[in-house]
Amino acid sequence: MDRKTFLKLSATTVAGASMLPGCGLFDEPEMLIDSVEQLEQSAFTITKFNRKKIMVTKLDGEWVIFSLICRHKKCTVAYEAEIEEFACPCHEGRYDKLGRVLDGPPPGPLRRFKWEIRAGKLWVLNEFA
Repeated sequence: MDRKTFLKLSATTVAGASMLPGCGLFDEPEMLIDSVEQLEQSAFTITKFNRKKIMVTKLDGEWVIFSLICRHKKCTVAYEAEIEEFACPCHEGRYDKLGRVLDGPPPGPLRRFKWEIRAGKLWVLNEFA
């Protein structure tokens, strides 16, 4: 393979890989969410980490950071606080407040990110728990 073909193929591969969900090629390894004090003032916080929605909450006294990406077709789920469930708009998948599948086609629970507290601030890590 000549140099020009190799470079073209390499650029195409890198560009294509960066589009794959969860590839992580250009993803940040971690992100500051907020101070623990600020986060504790609400039941949950929804933000974006590496271009995808996440939800930060406390369950049984422990921080949990859910990926809001459905395990079935990678649609973004919505949290319905009044019934404490996550709902996927694409194929009617439903998860309970712990992220476990209640109904529909999802093959597994919502993923949870690892996290750390540093100097009173909550950080999300680009690793699943």
